Amino acid sequence: MSYHWKKFKRDRWYLLRYFTLSFFLLLAIIVFQYNYIDLKDYTHLDINFSGFLLLPFGLILGIKVPVLIHNCVHGNLKIKGLNTILGEIAGVYVLLGLAAFELNHRMHHIHSDSEMDPHNPHNRNFLKFFFANNFGGTKPVLTKFLQFHGDTKVNKFIFGLTAIMHFSAVPIRLTFWLFLLGPSLFFTFFIPSYLFHMFVFAHINFYTHETFEDGTAKVYDLNHNLYYKLVNYFGSGVYYHRKHHLNPNFYNPQLGKSSSRIFR
Repeated sequence: MSYHWKKFKRDRWYLLRYFTLSFFLLLAIIVFQYNYIDLKDYTHLDINFSGFLLLPFGLILGIKVPVLIHNCVHGNLKIKGLNTILGEIAGVYVLLGLAAFELNHRMHHIHSDSEMDPHNPHNRNFLKFFFANNFGGTKPVLTKFLQFHGDTKVNKFIFGLTAIMHFSAVPIRLTFWLFLLGPSLFFTFFIPSYLFHMFVFAHINFYTHETFEDGTAKVYDLNHNLYYKLVNYFGSGVYYHRKHHLNPNFYNPQLGKSSSRIFR
């Protein structure tokens, strides 16, 4: 699937419309949710720590949902419409939306291990990369936007507004999950699940890529300890990153082509 990428290339206004629509749609949803919550639950913040009993499920979800949106970006669900529908739903969980995820990931494949790669770990420590991997990528996408549409003040202004609308939707998505789950499950289930997602996918991009002094780069498959084996098991071979780069149209690069009616 490359729907958002193609629109991004052809229409300089596309992302601004997309993120503005997403913002107000999500805002309408949380206004609707607001009518069905008890504000006392949110002012006293009475956290029920029994929610931590669901933590193992939350950690698994923190692997599976991002794996799903990643595969939706590559069109790896055989029923085409599901790539868009499930990708947009998963985009609410990763807080960035399907279009942003798709653009960053396309850039990662096209410009892997270069300055134009939003997930390039070269000359970064893991802590800095942790945040850049999850919420960075704006600068290379801006560069690509100006390459497609012209390096003008108007286009820089359009992209600036786009970035504002995009990142403004992040707290809106967080509020959606807060209202949906309630404060107890939000803090004991969703937040740990989301932080684990951030860790796993930063860890993948950081440790499966290596750039050498001569400028050459290498991508690795990792499965040599219990952590990698567990994440690969629940995450459809997500640490088989070299194989993924060689053939991104396998839902599970560890296993290769699928005979399933749903997954590639």
